[in-house]
Amino acid sequence: MSVSLSELRADTIEAMRRGGGSRPDVLRVRCHNGEAVLKDQNGCDRAFARLLGPLLARREARALRGLDDVPGVPALLGRPDKRSVLMEYIPSTPITRASHNDWPEFFAALECLLDTLHTQGIAHCDLRSPNNTLVGEAGKPVLVDFVASVRRGRSWNPVSIRIFDLFCRVDKKAVIKLKSIVAPELVTPDERHLLRHRSPLHRAIRRLGIGIRNVARGLFTLSSNK
Repeated sequence: MSVSLSELRADTIEAMRRGGGSRPDVLRVRCHNGEAVLKDQNGCDRAFARLLGPLLARREARALRGLDDVPGVPALLGRPDKRSVLMEYIPSTPITRASHNDWPEFFAALECLLDTLHTQGIAHCDLRSPNNTLVGEAGKPVLVDFVASVRRGRSWNPVSIRIFDLFCRVDKKAVIKLKSIVAPELVTPDERHLLRHRSPLHRAIRRLGIGIRNVARGLFTLSSNK
């Protein structure tokens, strides 16, 4: 990485999200005569940044590296330090704030993008947050924030494969939930039924994920509600 973290932060164009608690700084910066997004875990509370920041940044960088050249996923540009990730800037708007006239085409493209992720062995695992699904300038879907992503396990391990398949189904269910928010007329009866019902394993994994997140926030941030 030829540009230092301090240089990138000094060339901030826009603070897309200020850090604090368990949230990193997300900055649009100038880089090599263009623009990029700097996601910096150093912006979290100090204890969280020191103990979990390197893990989260490494996890996201690994996912982006595994999805290199997938349209709709920002390209990994570098690691300014062990707690930060520099990635491609794709002009876009969160799905719940986008003015879009062709939702059927958008969701068809989003489902194709999700299938590509899963084929590449990566489940996003945080598409329930509307801020992670964006609408690009051409009306195409863009997925961001791969900190919670899960990779497919080894082919010889049926348990890890089963768990990965479950996370893929969680991704697809999250897309149906997004559809019900921005284009409810597109939700089919079968999809409505799926939204109303969760398997016991699905509920258990969700409770575990929420519990781990809350414990991490409570132990390592000044305010557990951040």
